[in-house]
Amino acid sequence: LTQFTGSSRVAERLARGTNGKVKIEDAGFDWKILGPDFDPKHLEYVAWQCDQDAYAASGQKCSAQSMLFAHDNWVNAGLLDRLKERAATRKLDDLTVGPVLTQTTEEILGHTERLLSIPGSRLLFGGKELNDHEIPECYGAVEPTAVFVPLEELIKDDNFDACARELFAPFQVVT
Repeated sequence: LTQFTGSSRVAERLARGTNGKVKIEDAGFDWKILGPDFDPKHLEYVAWQCDQDAYAASGQKCSAQSMLFAHDNWVNAGLLDRLKERAATRKLDDLTVGPVLTQTTEEILGHTERLLSIPGSRLLFGGKELNDHEIPECYGAVEPTAVFVPLEELIKDDNFDACARELFAPFQVVT
């Protein structure tokens, strides 16, 4: 019997490969909601926590934040700028970002482009392959990435599945 915790994609492969002899704790699509109750004394901590939740372990953990709903009070106070600054400190040299085992670089960047085709969406940061790496092509090697998608577009039938797709990578949707 195999015990597995992780992405649904890998779980499905294990279930087929083991003829169902696997115990699975499937990955969740984790999100965070920051409501209107902004307090400036919490900005740095919340930015740190959002960075840790989305990008620690290169986003390859069951508790990885895949989507951030941020009220304008947080955005106007600079949360996304702080998150970008924190994400930019992650480097392959110190393993604060690393290889993605379940998606290739091409797949992750393709998903990024799909989201950027949604009206009103924009790249907040990342969206590029890591510089100067020797990670094999069968794995992913991307900078921590955040794509903003307007809520009114995110909830449309044509966009929701793409926005709610869990990559198990250093990637999140922000709205």
